[in-house]
Amino acid sequence: MKSALLVVVLIACLQATTVSELKEKLSGYGDHPFGSSMINLVSVNMKTGGSLNELKQLLQQIKDELIALTQLQDQESATFTRRSQVDLAKLQATLEQAQQDLDNQRQEQSSLSNELSTLQTRVKEDQAALDRNSRGSGDAQSRLDAENTDFAAKYQDYSDAILACKEAQRLLMNLRGEGASLIQLTQDTKSNLIQTKENFQKIKEILEAHTKKSSLTLFQPIIEGLAEMTTKVNPETLNNVLSLVARLITALQEGQDQLEANHKTQVENLTRLGDDLRNEKQTLQVSLATANNRLKEIQSRLNELDGLINISNAIVEVTQLNIQDATRINELEDQEYSNQKVSRQTEIDIVDRLIEYINQKLSE
Repeated sequence: MKSALLVVVLIACLQATTVSELKEKLSGYGDHPFGSSMINLVSVNMKTGGSLNELKQLLQQIKDELIALTQLQDQESATFTRRSQVDLAKLQATLEQAQQDLDNQRQEQSSLSNELSTLQTRVKEDQAALDRNSRGSGDAQSRLDAENTDFAAKYQDYSDAILACKEAQRLLMNLRGEGASLIQLTQDTKSNLIQTKENFQKIKEILEAHTKKSSLTLFQPIIEGLAEMTTKVNPETLNNVLSLVARLITALQEGQDQLEANHKTQVENLTRLGDDLRNEKQTLQVSLATANNRLKEIQSRLNELDGLINISNAIVEVTQLNIQDATRINELEDQEYSNQKVSRQTEIDIVDRLIEYINQKLSE
């Protein structure tokens, strides 16, 4: 009984000695969970009298598995790093493209805004020019209408004056043919002379506004001669009046011809002005229509760009956030990989020291 107890005590002492030696061998790793587990594994094996060679083989197998696991983790980490780099490169490319699109869209927006402002000014100028053109066209037409009306009235005045002169000429020539200087004037002849004198007075007043003064100077001696002949017909006076009337007819016809020539020139000028204004109006209308159509196109494109810029801004913001998230994940993954690598190396170091301890025991 005492012998059995002694054996138990001796085994306990050996076990305590083994654990103490192992902890000393694993100085610095004794508190490591893996180190504690391995100490228990070795001590139990030695306690139960297990083969040290088999224990060494077991430890070598654990080490090989740890090395294989480390290599696998290295491969997985390298694969993850490559994929992460590819993903980050894609995100970066997406970001750069979105930023380039945004820059292009903003440049186009700025250019179109400038063009829009220029076109708006041009539209205002064209519209103002078109308004002036309309007023000018109306004024030209009014002047043409007034010219035609004025010409018709003056031309008729000339015609009436010439007709009156010719009637007076016939009357006087009849008097001269009848030898009126030798006979007493009949009441009808006297009345005709008085009426003719009054007609000349009215014609003079009408023609004063638009007849040469040289023509008007002929009226007064004619009127005075007619007045004289209402009482008696002097052949000299009669011939003188007839001569004056003939000169007056010639002067009035020349005046009428000049009036017609001036009217023709004025009508041509006003017609040409009207044509020019109509051509200008057509040009302005085309320019205005073109500018307004371009304004609609620009406004439509600007509205479209507003939407595109919002989309590009959103893409930039989201991509930047994705890059930040991916970068953080990579950093966390790198840190995790680094921690695991250190932990795995620690475990390998622990196993190496235990193998060294077994080798030492085998050599004793």
